[in-house]
Amino acid sequence: MSSLNTLTTLVQAFGAGTINVAKGLGLNFRVDRKGAGPGIRANSSCAAAVIGVVGDELKGSVTLLTDKGAFTDIIRTMSGGMIKEPSTNDNLSMSALGELANMICGSAMKEAARLKVGRFDITPPQMFTGENLKSVPSDDPRVKYYTIPLVDDKEAASVYIVLGFR
Repeated sequence: MSSLNTLTTLVQAFGAGTINVAKGLGLNFRVDRKGAGPGIRANSSCAAAVIGVVGDELKGSVTLLTDKGAFTDIIRTMSGGMIKEPSTNDNLSMSALGELANMICGSAMKEAARLKVGRFDITPPQMFTGENLKSVPSDDPRVKYYTIPLVDDKEAASVYIVLGFR
């Protein structure tokens, strides 16, 4: 399979994997199809989890970026409501976001294996917090980016999955 076909299949796998994980947890996110596409299309966020992905044909990263509304919804759900006021300064809250990123990558890799794209290994997540976090593109012209934006039912909370592979 060519690298472009592999990348296309990974985009589909991450879209499906993210929705499957969200539904399984009871998070009501859906892909914002009008905002999805090539490049980095993520608006400012308050927290991010970055996971490295290495395969036979491609290597790169998957970045999960959340705004404050999505971060709050995700952490409350991931903690079973035990964390009432999620904070990016709280290690347990950030750990829950990292675990969500792991779950999404695991689900996407399972889907990629089902589609016979090849074998991939992933790294543990690296966590980042701050105001107006953005995913910055690599200087390497071989790196291709694709953004999968997700919104909640009220379109008040956003999550971005940014894939960057070469």
